Amino acid sequence: MKLIRNFRHRSIYHSMGLDFSTMTEVEIVRDKHAHYRRGYYINCQGKLLGIVATSRGPLFFCDGDTYLLQDNFKFQLLHHTEENTFMFTWEGSIKLHIVYPRMLYKRGDVWVDDMVQDFFTWLVMATKRKKFYSFYTLDEKEQESDMKLLEAVHS
Repeated sequence: MKLIRNFRHRSIYHSMGLDFSTMTEVEIVRDKHAHYRRGYYINCQGKLLGIVATSRGPLFFCDGDTYLLQDNFKFQLLHHTEENTFMFTWEGSIKLHIVYPRMLYKRGDVWVDDMVQDFFTWLVMATKRKKFYSFYTLDEKEQESDMKLLEAVHS
């Protein structure tokens, strides 16, 4: 079983992981040998969503729906006083719209969104980086197990 790390659970003693092939969360204890896939997920408002590396590039998922991130998507993060609105647009239509409380920290005299604790802020910023696509694209050695995983998710 290969797991995706929970974005918010980074304890070395226990954390949560997602078995992507079955879309089930499991608790991981320190002495258990877990194998990880490159990616992160969160459980937000009852939805399991995240990003995972595949041989075809970064794959965004929300529960059972998967979206290969190429030129046909857009992540938006709108900041309001006490809440943020995250939107994911795929091929021109909004697929995900989540409103959640802001997580802020003070940088100098300014309060800014915390991309260390806020998955959506991290995701929006990460997709703007040049290395994001190469980092979330698996090499040839990993392609065979990756294809089996993608087949399991879509069956």
